[in-house]
Amino acid sequence: MTTNTRHWRKNLRYLRWVSKAVFLLLFIVPVAYVAGAPRVSVYSFLLGGPTLTKTSLVVPITQSVCNTWISGFGNTNPGAWILCPLGAVQTLLTGEVEIITIVAMLLFIIPIVLLGNAFCSWVCPIGTIVDSFDKGVEKFLPKVEAKRNKRSLRRRQSKHNGHEENGKNLVCPSCPVGKVTSKRYGGLANGVMASAFVGAAALRLPVFCVVCPIGIATRGMVHLRSMASITGKYLPFILEFWPIPIAAVLVSLRERRFWCKKLCPVGALLRGAGALSPFIKLRVEDKKCVMKGCPEDCEDGRLDFCLFCRTLDDRKCEKVCPVDINLVDHGSFNRCTKCLECYIACDYNAVKIDLLDKPKVFRIGGFFRRFRARRRKNQVTPIENRSDAAG
Repeated sequence: MTTNTRHWRKNLRYLRWVSKAVFLLLFIVPVAYVAGAPRVSVYSFLLGGPTLTKTSLVVPITQSVCNTWISGFGNTNPGAWILCPLGAVQTLLTGEVEIITIVAMLLFIIPIVLLGNAFCSWVCPIGTIVDSFDKGVEKFLPKVEAKRNKRSLRRRQSKHNGHEENGKNLVCPSCPVGKVTSKRYGGLANGVMASAFVGAAALRLPVFCVVCPIGIATRGMVHLRSMASITGKYLPFILEFWPIPIAAVLVSLRERRFWCKKLCPVGALLRGAGALSPFIKLRVEDKKCVMKGCPEDCEDGRLDFCLFCRTLDDRKCEKVCPVDINLVDHGSFNRCTKCLECYIACDYNAVKIDLLDKPKVFRIGGFFRRFRARRRKNQVTPIENRSDAAG
């Protein structure tokens, strides 16, 4: 790869971090104060009610991606035009539905379906905070970083050996719930999402919005109205819930982006929608991948024993992937968040970007062919049974 190409690709990383910083400031910094948006008072058990000297207990109504037009739990003030799809589905399940709720959800979900789940890597404020925390751990806590890398290496080795793909949830190893919440299908995040939907339908309340780290960190009105419904008070409390987003960040001490990969139901829902995207599809070209063989321009490849390049690279593209996709062995890109880190990290130009391609989720024929092939392979014919009995 030439120096100019490498420099151009790194600019993509800088662009992504600029986007993350802009959205973080938009969600966290009270921009709505400047815009003159209506404000709501917040009650705190520790600090009491709001006063003129406690401006932190008065928050603007329009601020967060959660702070949107939700029937029964939101408002119709200027700026509330989009809606987190997880909060929207919960609201629909409460039965308090207006057409504008569906419109607001579509304004969020349609770009995800078209372009893929770029929200988690380019927009999400909690994701930005988690990524910044991971960078800090990498730089200032070398012992913690060494332990994280050791765990990551074990996971990748297990995945390459085929153990993780077939791993099941220990809580319910044989039932459908155990399969859905296994590592192969997204871990506990799917279970949290399903629980949020069931709870919303049963309690007539978007239950996850009460504890959502994104909503708490960005002072979303969904969270405030949900707490008001639970406590029966017009002035709900929010400051005491800050340990939740703090915990979502601190669990990254065990694994990079642990909350985002393993627990976040918003990410689980967006991954499902992003799998339908036909645009910006990534793939690995085997003939250029150093993990598959020597590069075409490698002069030492004729010796047929040089492994220096492979040892030095050591699946660098997989190490930087925030969702642990098995790129070299052509794992599914349905979980891809379009961060393009694998494209940037590859020094051999083996990771390619197709602007348009059919989503793998639609390739039903190939799935059924592989299913029938596995079934024929495992099936024992009557003739074989008789020969085995005779033996």
